[in-house]
Amino acid sequence: MAQPLSALPPRTGPAEQAALNAAYGRLAASAHLLPIKVTRFYADKLAAELAALGHTEGPLHRVVYPDAARLSTRAPGEVADFVDDRSNMKTASRTIVQKYADRVLFLATPLCAAHCQYCFRQDVLTEMHGEDPADLAVSLAALVEHVTADPRIREVILSGGDPLTLSPKALAQVLDALGALPQLQSIRVHTRCAVFAPGFFDKGDKIALLARPRVRVVHHVVHPYEICGEVGDLLARLRAAGVRQYNQFPILRGVNDDAGLLALHLRLLDEAGVRNLSIFAPDPINHSAAFRLSLDRLFAIHDQLSADTPSWINATALTFDSPQGKFRREHLVARDRAAGTALFRHRGRDIAYHDLPAALDVPGDPATLLWRGESVI
Repeated sequence: MAQPLSALPPRTGPAEQAALNAAYGRLAASAHLLPIKVTRFYADKLAAELAALGHTEGPLHRVVYPDAARLSTRAPGEVADFVDDRSNMKTASRTIVQKYADRVLFLATPLCAAHCQYCFRQDVLTEMHGEDPADLAVSLAALVEHVTADPRIREVILSGGDPLTLSPKALAQVLDALGALPQLQSIRVHTRCAVFAPGFFDKGDKIALLARPRVRVVHHVVHPYEICGEVGDLLARLRAAGVRQYNQFPILRGVNDDAGLLALHLRLLDEAGVRNLSIFAPDPINHSAAFRLSLDRLFAIHDQLSADTPSWINATALTFDSPQGKFRREHLVARDRAAGTALFRHRGRDIAYHDLPAALDVPGDPATLLWRGESVI
C-alpha cells in the first residue's frame, strides 16, 4: 500500500541541497573525495529535472550532487581504493597502471569535465590533483618504453581523469605515439565528455583523431536522460566519421537501479550505434554506500534483464572490479550472509568482497528514476 503523502520523508529542495553541498565540501577536503564540479551543459539537464520533480533527488542530480546518505551512510568493508591502483602503478609518475599481461591503463590526465559522485578513483585522483601535473611528454615516453619492452601488451586504455579534456594537440601527441607501435591492436579512449561537454569533441580535429584505425571510444553514459538531442547528434556524427563506439556504466542506487530502465537505456544506446560492453557494480570504497546495491538485488535485476529482453540487450555482462582485474557473478564460490561477505574466485585467485547490508539497499523509485514516464519492460 502506498504511503500517504504526509508520511513520506520531505524531499530535498534547492536550499537544502545547498547545505548538503557545503557539508560535502568539508567532507571532501578531509576524506580525499573529489569536489563538486558540474558543466553548464549538464546543469541545464538538472534544471529540467528539478522543474519536473520539484526536488533534487532525481537520477541526474544524484550523479553530480550529494544527497544526505552520501554524507552519513557507511557500509562495512569500505576502503579508500578497492581496486588498489597504486600497487599496479608501473612508473614513478604513477600514470601507468597494469593489472593484465596484455593491456595497460594510461592516466593521461587527472582532470575531468565534471565530477561524478560515484567515481571509484576519487582517492587517487584527489591525490594527483594536489601535485604538480606530470609532464605529458615525459609520462608518454615512459608509456612507450613500457609497452615496447613487453611484446605481450596488445592494448592501451586511455583514462584518468578524462582524456577528452586534453587539448587537440595533446590528444594527437598521445595517439600519434601509440599509433606508431605496431604491437598494439587497440587504443581505447574512455570518456564522459559526450554527456558532460559534447563540445569538447569539436575542438580542433578530435573526431578525426578518434576515427583512426585501432582507436575505440568507450563512453560512460549511465542514464537514458543523458542522451539528449545534442548528445544523440554527437553520437551520430562520431558514427558517420567511422569512430567505433562502445559504452560501459555502473549500476547505481537511485540513478538506474531498475531492470526496465536498464532495458530502455541499452536500447537507446543500440539505436545510436553504441555497443554496451558491461554494467558494473560500484566498488566498496569510502562513502560509496549511497550508490551500492546488495548482491541479491544486483543479481535479481540482472536476472530480470536477462529474462525479459532480447539477446542484443541482455548480452551485456554484469561485472565487478578488483586489484586482480574484472570478475563476474559466475565467479562467486561462497557467501557468509551473517558476516555480510562473499568470496569470488577468478584466474585461480580469491577475491574477498563485502556485501552491502540489505537494510541499506533502499531501491530507487521507478517513478523518479524515469520521471518522464516512459514505457519500459
